[in-house]
Amino acid sequence: MNHNLFQKKLFGAATMILAGALAAGTAIAQPAPGGPGKFARGIRAAMATLDLTDAQKDRVKAIFASHKDEGMAFHAQAKADREALKAAASAPNPDAAVVGAAFLKVRADGEAARAKMKAVHAEINAVLTPEQRARLDGWIAAHKQQRGMLRGGRQS
Repeated sequence: MNHNLFQKKLFGAATMILAGALAAGTAIAQPAPGGPGKFARGIRAAMATLDLTDAQKDRVKAIFASHKDEGMAFHAQAKADREALKAAASAPNPDAAVVGAAFLKVRADGEAARAKMKAVHAEINAVLTPEQRARLDGWIAAHKQQRGMLRGGRQS
């Protein structure tokens, strides 16, 4: 008898319960409607699980503040690139070269975003204790697992 499927489902259910508990525990810290987006709420939720000292909180806030303008500019550029791809693909007679070039820009934006997030994550890790780093990595893994389940079982 193969328990692998059962174990996967059990782990997935436990992850969802944990993610729900984390979300419920940080619900008070959520901003009012019209505030920062999903990414900011996710970061706040992750940071709330780490029991940061005041000095660590100040350093983490400074890290995010130092990347804010660059992040906003990147977000605007990535949005423009996605809209350009949509427009190129929706044209009455789409030019394959134009659509391909637009797609490659969108893909490059995704790769640049992943590289930037890794760099910011490394800066934050430098502020955290080993225990806090482990908890943050666990939170990220649980979040990825939950997103994968919401997308039809695919891992992200």
